[in-house]
Amino acid sequence: MNSRAVLYALLGVVAAAAAVLSFSALRDLALVCGFAPQLAWLLPVVVDAGAAAGSLIWLGGHAGSAARTFARALALALLGLSVAANALGHGLAAFELAPAWWVVVIVSAVAPAVLGAVVHLAVLVGRPEPVTAARTDLDEPIPYQLTDADEPELLDELGLSRHWDDAPAVHDRATELIAAGVGRRRLSRELEITEYEARQLIARTRNHHDDGEPVTASLNGIGDPA
Repeated sequence: MNSRAVLYALLGVVAAAAAVLSFSALRDLALVCGFAPQLAWLLPVVVDAGAAAGSLIWLGGHAGSAARTFARALALALLGLSVAANALGHGLAAFELAPAWWVVVIVSAVAPAVLGAVVHLAVLVGRPEPVTAARTDLDEPIPYQLTDADEPELLDELGLSRHWDDAPAVHDRATELIAAGVGRRRLSRELEITEYEARQLIARTRNHHDDGEPVTASLNGIGDPA
């Protein structure tokens, strides 16, 4: 028997013993708080089942983030409540004390509160996770951008963007990429230019190829208005 099997066996023993002891303490607390003997056993069932449901969703990883967050809070709250209720029940029994009125009120409110929490958890689990827009290359910051043709003061005498001089020296790399048949998105990402500029670059390069002109000649006219 390997160590993992031994661990699981010991875990089962601890879980069974803890469940029995906790069940007994919570049942006794329910009795001293005025629950009928035939119904007092339902209090530990509610607490333990609610904690198990919260732990299952929290640690299962099959629900949305909102459901897992609420499930974690529910599981930890019910585990803390179980610990506190066990301690309170044993304290009352050991010193033969009657519970204060506010203790009776709190214990009586546990069942409906857990029911509401578990229903809310079930609604969160069944609710679809909000869809977030996928990040695209257009979300990446670009060091410069081709100016709009409606802003003539930002164009030089040849109709080219005045920002084009700030672009990196990419002629050789552009030639290699276009010759390899890359698309405008890949070209835009590799050269750190906009997709509009990449599309112009590909179109002009292909046109110059058809005319028998060198590829670098097409790079000089990239900013010409379409």
